[in-house]
Amino acid sequence: MSIATSIVELKAWTPEVAAIETETNQLPWPIDTLKSCFSHGYQNFGVYSNEHKQLLGFIIVHQPMPDEWTIMNVVISSAFQRQGFGKKLVGYVCDLALAANASVFLEVRESNQAAIELYTQLGFKNLGRRKGYYPTALGDHEDAIVMQRSSA
Repeated sequence: MSIATSIVELKAWTPEVAAIETETNQLPWPIDTLKSCFSHGYQNFGVYSNEHKQLLGFIIVHQPMPDEWTIMNVVISSAFQRQGFGKKLVGYVCDLALAANASVFLEVRESNQAAIELYTQLGFKNLGRRKGYYPTALGDHEDAIVMQRSSA
């Protein structure tokens, strides 16, 4: 069954963001870090179900320069994963970036093959890796794959 959704700019912090981040990640971002992303230089979006007005997921985008955007975090609530909502959010941001003639960058865990495949489908190219970038739940570190989607 398909859920009708809308993407809405998240102009202010909402505790729903922290709830989704916490329930979906073994190592969630601290609440203060999430809150700090609702400030100048960021543009964030949520995907909402039209029927229940429920936040299903969000994307945090840092815009340090007009032509360079970085996707910092993409999170879809566990109950709604693998239904295309992450692709919808990333695609939406990529469309906005293209209209602004901006390139989009991101880092993704080397082990997150589903996300790497999604980003590749959306036109992102592998630029390299950051060794030991992400901590793991076991106390180790894993590499990040750095990806870019050009504006041209």
